[in-house]
Amino acid sequence: MEEKQRHMFLVTGGAGFYGIHAVKLLLEMGHSVIALGTSPFPHPAERYFAKDEWKRLHFVKCDISDATAVGHVFDSYPIDVVIHAAVMTVLGEDEIGLERRMTEVNALGTLNLLEAARGHRARWFVYISSSGLYGGYGQGIAPVHENVPVYPGGTSVYRTCKVYSEMMCHNFQQHGAFRVAIARIGSLYGPWERPTRSRKGMSLIYRLMELALKGEAACVFGRDVMRDWTHMRDIARGTIMLATCEEARLKHTLYNVTNGATTSIEHVLQTLATLFPVFAYEFVDRERDANLVAAMANPRGPLDISRIREDVGFSPGFDIDHGLADYAMWSRDFEWLT
Repeated sequence: MEEKQRHMFLVTGGAGFYGIHAVKLLLEMGHSVIALGTSPFPHPAERYFAKDEWKRLHFVKCDISDATAVGHVFDSYPIDVVIHAAVMTVLGEDEIGLERRMTEVNALGTLNLLEAARGHRARWFVYISSSGLYGGYGQGIAPVHENVPVYPGGTSVYRTCKVYSEMMCHNFQQHGAFRVAIARIGSLYGPWERPTRSRKGMSLIYRLMELALKGEAACVFGRDVMRDWTHMRDIARGTIMLATCEEARLKHTLYNVTNGATTSIEHVLQTLATLFPVFAYEFVDRERDANLVAAMANPRGPLDISRIREDVGFSPGFDIDHGLADYAMWSRDFEWLT
């Protein structure tokens, strides 16, 4: 697919954390977008999209676990490309009682979209997966490449559904349905993150930004934490590059998408203290004394992004300092988290 052509894109989870960024970038490129989801755009998005962009943007309320409803969307619009990001992000003990619903949305929802896309001759399918499949590979230090074995997560419904969805994407491509690209993303932060019905757990940087904006102190457990924190706009840009490049450029199906570099939690805190002079923080030695737990029992290493860099020329636009500054400015402008 050539980037200069204009296409009709379906973005599932289109009003979500990832979705809003992806929709905005596609509209800026001149494409038309169907934003599909169960919840509409948040009110501040009305001034985020330009007037002429709204003319090429259609929000469709649809539950992807309903195969008939998904099929109706494809009947109604000439969809060329699917970017599937809709997911219930529920982890740990919060999954209890939601196992069936999560499977219906996160696994069978993917199958419904794949079948509808094949039946309506879509040309391209991009699946937004998770770096959580790597488990603790890299032990927080060594780079993690796409060719390491996946880690389903044992009892985690979320990770198990991601593995299933990736395998189904490979299956449909293998049988000639359409070209597939799978993006494993992780350590996200940035504008438009918010609690929703399908996204309960907020990122570490979201919680820090919330404290900074309120002028409250952070008591952090986990002084040695290092993560490849990545601005969501970079994640969206990398995945859009996978969805719009010439097909011959993609030498693989699976791609890591992050900024590829680690930053310490201490550096994040220092940067926020510079951006918000009233913000104070301290590290504590006991988890019970913390209002923010950064430590992880089994952290993975930073994702290696040489594959997406070589195939489509992706490079991150934000380092952590500029990314946090952008997030802080956006939060103030949109009166977010306050």
